[in-house]
Amino acid sequence: MRPVLTEHSQVVSMSNLENATVGSHPGKPVPPREVLFDFEGLFEFNPQPMWIFDLETLAFLEVNDAAIGHYGFSRDEFLHMTIKDIRPVLEVPRLLGHLERTVDNPRPYTSCWRHQKKDGTVIDSEVTWLKVVFSGRPAKVAIASDVTERKRTEAQSGYHSFLLATITDAVVACDVDFVLTGWNPAAETTYGWKAAEVLGRPAADFIVEDAACDWNERIRELVEKGRMCVEATHVRRNGARLRVEARATALTAASGDRVGYVSVNRDITERRRSEDVVRALLKQVVGAQEEERRRVARELHDDAAQTLAALLVKLRAVEEAGSVATAAANDLRVHVARALDGVQRIAKGLRPPALDDMGLAEALDRLGMDLAETHGLRVDTLAQLGEQRLPATVETTLYRIAQEALANVRKHACAKTVSIVIRRAPARVVLIIEDDGQGFDADRNTSTEHLGLLGMRERAALLGGTLLVESTPGSGTRIRVGIPAEGNP
Repeated sequence: MRPVLTEHSQVVSMSNLENATVGSHPGKPVPPREVLFDFEGLFEFNPQPMWIFDLETLAFLEVNDAAIGHYGFSRDEFLHMTIKDIRPVLEVPRLLGHLERTVDNPRPYTSCWRHQKKDGTVIDSEVTWLKVVFSGRPAKVAIASDVTERKRTEAQSGYHSFLLATITDAVVACDVDFVLTGWNPAAETTYGWKAAEVLGRPAADFIVEDAACDWNERIRELVEKGRMCVEATHVRRNGARLRVEARATALTAASGDRVGYVSVNRDITERRRSEDVVRALLKQVVGAQEEERRRVARELHDDAAQTLAALLVKLRAVEEAGSVATAAANDLRVHVARALDGVQRIAKGLRPPALDDMGLAEALDRLGMDLAETHGLRVDTLAQLGEQRLPATVETTLYRIAQEALANVRKHACAKTVSIVIRRAPARVVLIIEDDGQGFDADRNTSTEHLGLLGMRERAALLGGTLLVESTPGSGTRIRVGIPAEGNP
């Protein structure tokens, strides 16, 4: 039995149409039949789910095709159910209380509910209710609109707004033309500009980079690659400079079209300042350490080594004199000679004279020769440093890194050949040490046997340099060090 809706909000069936009482206006003529068919079509063909239910039993009296399609129940299933059956169990008490409070409300109104489909899916629905009379019984017609996606979007929007409001990093958004569309509270604090002052204006007017930075180059990288991660110097509203770690990415719509960009900018000014202080202190420590090594090496050479050398000369004189103590003197001379070699080796390790007297190239060559003589390795050394010597700090740093690298080769590599290459470019000095040993997993270099690598990397970083280790088990190891030629970090 198909329902139709009169202009006075009374629902009747086609079979009892002529006997229907129209709303609260008894005796008023029933509208023409074609008008009633229009109301029937409004119910049946409405794209929104609609149903009519009995106010006393809560049973479904009629449903339209949209409700059948959206909720998954057949018409026959609907007509054997009550409106409680399309709700989660915990929602039913609220429904009953609502109906009790609104039973006499003649006006249409809207409220939000949670409905449950046949497959168990729970959805959010916005339901408009209207009290009617259906076949002489009090009933209500309901029009339901699924707002699940809207609610989810609103929840996500609220979540994102909360994140943007509480995150301590500056979050800056712009469209494809780099006109600002987003500026969170942390951006206001970081740059000194209020959101109302910047939104709708070009980002370049407020994300000002230090003259040493190339803003256009960074933008070109972001546009071409869709992402960017850089460390840059930005300028605040008051002119103060701040060091920023910026991570930007492109925003893409569901269609695949690019709609803008968002950048998370972290102020690392204090961190970099602290690192600079630590670096300066470490440089002082390393400098003091090298000076102490130089002093100890000099004292070993000038005092202990010369004393042992003089003792050797006197012991040789005793042997040549042919006294009864010749055998003992000869034995003693062997021990003294061994001690002298040890003292000279220690002095050379503390501060090689070649580094101070002849420069880095000669010191590295002798370092390689010592390794070849003591451990039977083939060591090839190539130095292209030019005639002008490097600053003492650069020479010392590169020598110590090479010394540690060769010590690792001696202890762990099981290598047969080693190459030492050092070249000077206009702005940087590059040192490469490569062996054909057993190699190791360079991605797991935090274990104790690789602490030497960490020390080498720290030495390079003190002068603004980098150290790259390339190695895999069974393929040898390659260490590449790059340091500014002037030694300035």
